[in-house]
Amino acid sequence: MVKIKRVEYSLDHTINTKTPSMLFMLAIVVMSLLLNQSGVVFGVNISFADIFCLGIFLSVLYKKELYIPIIPSLFYLIVSAVVLFTAVIYVPIKFEISPGPIRIISDYIKLIAIFVYFIVGYNLSKLGFTQTIIKWYSIFGVFLGGLGVLFTVFHLSIFSNLLYFAGTRYKGLMIDPNYFSVLNISALAYVSRIKAIKNRYKIFIIFITFLSVLSAGSKTGMITFFCYFVLRIIEYLFLTKKKMFSVILQLLFITFFILFIPIFISKFSEVISYLSVHFPSFSRVEYLFTDFGSAISESGSGRDDTWKVAIQIIQLSPLIGVGIGTYTDIAYEMFQYNNVAHNTFLQLSAEWGLPLAFFFFSYLLFTIGKVTFSNKQSSPRNLILRDIIVVLLIGSVSISLNNARVLWIFLGAMLFSLDGKKMKAET
Repeated sequence: MVKIKRVEYSLDHTINTKTPSMLFMLAIVVMSLLLNQSGVVFGVNISFADIFCLGIFLSVLYKKELYIPIIPSLFYLIVSAVVLFTAVIYVPIKFEISPGPIRIISDYIKLIAIFVYFIVGYNLSKLGFTQTIIKWYSIFGVFLGGLGVLFTVFHLSIFSNLLYFAGTRYKGLMIDPNYFSVLNISALAYVSRIKAIKNRYKIFIIFITFLSVLSAGSKTGMITFFCYFVLRIIEYLFLTKKKMFSVILQLLFITFFILFIPIFISKFSEVISYLSVHFPSFSRVEYLFTDFGSAISESGSGRDDTWKVAIQIIQLSPLIGVGIGTYTDIAYEMFQYNNVAHNTFLQLSAEWGLPLAFFFFSYLLFTIGKVTFSNKQSSPRNLILRDIIVVLLIGSVSISLNNARVLWIFLGAMLFSLDGKKMKAET
């Protein structure tokens, strides 16, 4: 029997009192590892993590331990009703475009899948397995990033068809180099905050992650890396309690850094030129430092045109959107542009309509703010979950991550974590 209710839990209820079976634990670990993997099979983006996620869902359901939160479930049902009505009825009448039923069914299956990931994340958090998921997801992400640096620096061609996009851009086990880079950066949330890892190792892993983003030739990844880096600096300067001596040292360091910016820029340009010559994948990233406008509109991106089309589609149906399985058909028929929005915010606004998209993203910002500014909620675990979601949202500006498994499983985990009466800091 499925228990559908929203419950406040004490600390004792957030940890499974029963010893989990080895098979159940293994499924959680393997699923966590495979969140770093996806590929296209028969035109559908599939990850082996889906098999284990479904197995975990059915296992928890069979044990009658499955809890489904009411408000997220109602929101999901509303979104489902709106996008199906819009795709099947509204779009054919309004735009005289009949989207293929296979595409609508395929996209709705994706919608079901992300809801299952959300519920699995919520329930595994309830059972006390959040740290396990974060740990193995992050460790394997760091491993794949280091592997990319090793293969790129030494020009190793082994498994190049599997690990590289177009023969030059490292993509790990993901479908896209940009997607890989954003996931790789999200692993830094765990690495940089866990106390068990010494600072010198943290610095080394951060540097390796930076190089892995370069090996992917991902402008999206590079922007995401620097944005997250800046956010962490701001957090350290303004939200972390420090002794007066530490404050003075930081001010001296900032002053020193500002004075040497001209020298840094001149040397940095030389480094950029060297990397572009010796590593072809970096030539795409070079534009970010030499001509930011071209980096967005040219050199294989064309993000400005893609975003313009997305905005135009939103203007066509701002209240209820255009539904699922219809976006590319409308983009091609009306604007001769057969591509997705490459922006999660625009993609969901176009598909769901502005009211539902605004509510969803407002809720995300609310939960992020709750973890950031509430001392009761800012446990190490919640900060890691928040950081992962923040990294994905930053990357969402340039790629469509609305179906990203990682986003939904960790969002589910964070929702339950914030619902608990007492939070135990996991280290």
